[in-house]
Amino acid sequence: MSMPDVIHLISSKNNVFIWNADDWLKLRRDHRIVGELVGSFSKSTRQEVFLGLPLLLLPEEITLLLEKGIACLVECTSLNIRPDESLSQKFQEYRNKLFLEQADCLKDNRKRQITSMMDRIVEGKKRKMLGLHTNKKNMKKPLDRKTQEALDKIEIDTKNLLKEELAKLPELSKNEALVQIHTAYPWSGENDVKAVEWKYPVTSDQQLKYKVYKDLWEKQYYITSGEKFGGDFLVYPGDPIMFHSQYIVHCKRKDEEISIMEIITQCRLSCHVRKTLVFATYYEEKDVVKYQSSQWTEGSVLKDST
Repeated sequence: MSMPDVIHLISSKNNVFIWNADDWLKLRRDHRIVGELVGSFSKSTRQEVFLGLPLLLLPEEITLLLEKGIACLVECTSLNIRPDESLSQKFQEYRNKLFLEQADCLKDNRKRQITSMMDRIVEGKKRKMLGLHTNKKNMKKPLDRKTQEALDKIEIDTKNLLKEELAKLPELSKNEALVQIHTAYPWSGENDVKAVEWKYPVTSDQQLKYKVYKDLWEKQYYITSGEKFGGDFLVYPGDPIMFHSQYIVHCKRKDEEISIMEIITQCRLSCHVRKTLVFATYYEEKDVVKYQSSQWTEGSVLKDST
């Protein structure tokens, strides 16, 4: 079995996901792996702009993570087994535990709130005992000396007062409790996962795309799928949360002909979205990737080999 610090990539029905939030953060922050969030966002379920876990990984991302020893590919065998009565009982016990924790958390928050307002609560109690008004407007008005002296002489046990205020807090019912939505199976053990073989790249086109992806990744770029702009990859100088992509990359074989109309079409498109069109080619004999960029300028196509 893999080392504990190696990230588990979860294989499911020919797709590979990240379900654990800590693993998602580590991949993005430490390894520049972006993937695509495809899950419903728990706080805003009726929209498709902001999505949440799981994270769907590109084949190139998976191969890179496995090759670099950052992750291992596994399958959760327990998810293929029909839940039995013991699992149902374990789930119910877990929900009850979370409910009790929420109730305790509610009391602790209320206790901190009352403690922070204790001076005002004590003054309000004293005023009631003297028959004075306790609304905000009257509380701000200064009292005459005799009334103030009488107010100061009243002693109130703050500990008992705290207990009284906490007793007013209604009991949390299960219908009002928050429901935790798991992004990872909470009861997985070492015996619940098994290693899965990963076969990619297989074809020459897949090999080309992976070599280009790996080369760009090793150049410290962030890379995502370029499908929405008709390319193979979009390349970012930093995290896509903070930066726009700079390049639309098309992977081309060294013997592949590119028509002038295709160049013009792709170049006009990249110009329209303010990106640079890049053709990437892998040369097996030298194990190197070469790039050629094209930009639209003043009614003509400017080519710049890099």
